[in-house]
Amino acid sequence: MLLLWFTVLAIFLWSSLTTALQFQYASFQDEAAVGNSTSSRSAIKVVSTQADWYGSSGVNAYFNGTAIWLTAFQNSSLNGATEGNGTNVGRVVYKDPIQFTNTNTSFATSFTFQIITTRPFPNCGSGMAFFIADSLQAPRDSDTSGSLGLLDPSTLSPDATSSSSSFFAVEFDTRISNTFRDPSASHIGIDVNTLRSLNVTDTTSSFYPQLFLYNNSTFTTWIEYDASTYLIQVWMANVSSASTNSSGAASTLVQYDPVDRPLYPCLQLQYNLSAVFSQKLMYMGFSATSAPSNQGMQGHAIYSWSFSNELVTTAPSSPTPSRKFKLYVALTVAFAALLLILVMVWALLTHRRNQIRKRASAAARVENALQTARPFSYKELRKATNGFDEKRKVGEGGYGSVYKGIMADGSVVAVKKLRQSLTLEDQFCAEASIIRKVRHRYLLELQGWCYEDGHEALLVSEFMSKGSLDGYLFDASKKKQLAGKTAAGQTETRMQILKQVAAALEYLHGGLGECVLHRDVKAGNVLLTDSANEKQVEARLCDFGLARLIRHEEGAVAMTAAGTPGYVAPELLYCGMATDKVDVFSFGVLALETACGRRAISKDYSQHIYDWLWATLDNIDQSVGISDHQLRRVLDPILITDDNDVAAQQVLQDWRCVVHVGLMCCHAAAACRPSMKEVSRALESRSALPLPKVKPPSPFEYYGPSSASNTITASTLAPTASASSDSGPPASLLSAPR
Repeated sequence: MLLLWFTVLAIFLWSSLTTALQFQYASFQDEAAVGNSTSSRSAIKVVSTQADWYGSSGVNAYFNGTAIWLTAFQNSSLNGATEGNGTNVGRVVYKDPIQFTNTNTSFATSFTFQIITTRPFPNCGSGMAFFIADSLQAPRDSDTSGSLGLLDPSTLSPDATSSSSSFFAVEFDTRISNTFRDPSASHIGIDVNTLRSLNVTDTTSSFYPQLFLYNNSTFTTWIEYDASTYLIQVWMANVSSASTNSSGAASTLVQYDPVDRPLYPCLQLQYNLSAVFSQKLMYMGFSATSAPSNQGMQGHAIYSWSFSNELVTTAPSSPTPSRKFKLYVALTVAFAALLLILVMVWALLTHRRNQIRKRASAAARVENALQTARPFSYKELRKATNGFDEKRKVGEGGYGSVYKGIMADGSVVAVKKLRQSLTLEDQFCAEASIIRKVRHRYLLELQGWCYEDGHEALLVSEFMSKGSLDGYLFDASKKKQLAGKTAAGQTETRMQILKQVAAALEYLHGGLGECVLHRDVKAGNVLLTDSANEKQVEARLCDFGLARLIRHEEGAVAMTAAGTPGYVAPELLYCGMATDKVDVFSFGVLALETACGRRAISKDYSQHIYDWLWATLDNIDQSVGISDHQLRRVLDPILITDDNDVAAQQVLQDWRCVVHVGLMCCHAAAACRPSMKEVSRALESRSALPLPKVKPPSPFEYYGPSSASNTITASTLAPTASASSDSGPPASLLSAPR
């Protein structure tokens, strides 16, 4: 650790000990430059293009007046350029290469230039570029294909993102090259090792008219690279416009006034240039190409150039006060960072120690709460589920995944892997205290649990081979698997399931010292398995994740609305008040779903199943209840038979009983709903409960958001409002496996 910090400190100090290379040439006339003893022309090196591929009489850059001309815009005796040339390439560099031994080096440069076009947009020339490259010479054939004298196009495939050359460039391009995916014939781009620009600005007259490269304008450009942020920024200003003479030829009048750099850059890119510059001799300058015979002559003139860059040199014998301050800052930062790391390590270890203690405490509390459930080892359950193999997964819900487990003794169990940690032991133990009190044939019993450090909490229960009831009610392909094709068989099985669920709820509400509200009765929480004689299906009500204990003498108790949309009683949904009648309402919805074979809320129906039934069963004869004809309109088609015998009449009577029970259980007023004991008796005797003399209001119109303070009675009518249930409760730790 100390070695690392000393290394960082050394790099910081080494990078601060630099001197700057700076020059500023206001023009390129043949005299000493401003502020420099060296002639501006002698500081610039015209690079002759290699004769082996360009020809011995090739056209190169030249000086004329106060400018450097990379290429000529008209026939010129100074470099032999003519309109008949196939290509022209001009390249100039600063006289000395730059050694970037310090890879984190910022630089800034500015220059004034002019591009003179002799043909209209977009048909003239190729453009020019400022570059910093590792090659003094222009690469072979770089005068063609819009390569701007920077790379050999034959070495770069259309899909390549770099070439063998290392260079950084800002291009001012006047030609569309599909190879480099140019956006237009007037654009500015930032290039690294390829001319497929990493970022580009379209400067056509419709996008950026003041920087349009076909107006023969004179521009000043500023380029900066900040090595600390890897930010490359380009600013550009139009400082004068060329005029045309009567013959239409471009004028080269370049009188312009210096301007301030614009406030905002026209182009920027975040890119680390250290890999381009690192440990190489780099040449910086300008390059341009044109194709006079095909695209007309295009002139590129450089009128001024300034540059500043920090380069590594030998350190002075003693540090200056500013460097002493940098050393002090570096040491302070290093010490503060080291101290911060130590504090973070201490906090992490303390948090881990507290978590271990908390998990141990949680496990102890859970074991005490689940005294009647067997603790399993994680190894035992992992082996039983074949390592929680996805092939063993039989279900997945909001609370966790359920796997089929085969124990060492051959018994089959369901193992639920909970998503939440048992560090929520207060909620877990409260639910566990309910589960350990519950013992009933038609309630799914928790057989065991597992909670070991470093693993998820696991719950073990009886494996229900047939899955949940909702699959058999709403999946047409599975309905006949429940009890065959006959209406009588389906009726007997579905009635048996409803009676078993009703018996389980009757036990929860009255069979214990306190009333247990299940609060999530629905088809998905009714699990099925074969009975002992394997001739009938047996149901188990599961999932006590939302269960609450209330005393019988308490009456309505305030609690947060939770459950499944469509099953939640309206007084709980809108008023936040609950009695055992909230479970009665949910059972009523379940009974209606079982009879009708449709969900409480479905995209195929615009109404809740209760409202849909009342709308469909209009004009009920109160003396006889729902007629046979009305029943056939609402029952699941698999329950309907065309026979008129005694058995067929018994089927209709059974479902008349169920529909009456369901409608009364879903009554808007909780006080008008039957108790689960009355429901069980009605189902056992297969006698229909009497319906109201008049159609009651919809449960979801009876209450409304403004009725939260109203007392729930049979005679109270709250203001009408439409609302939908919330998205459901938070996940519970003790939801049973399914």
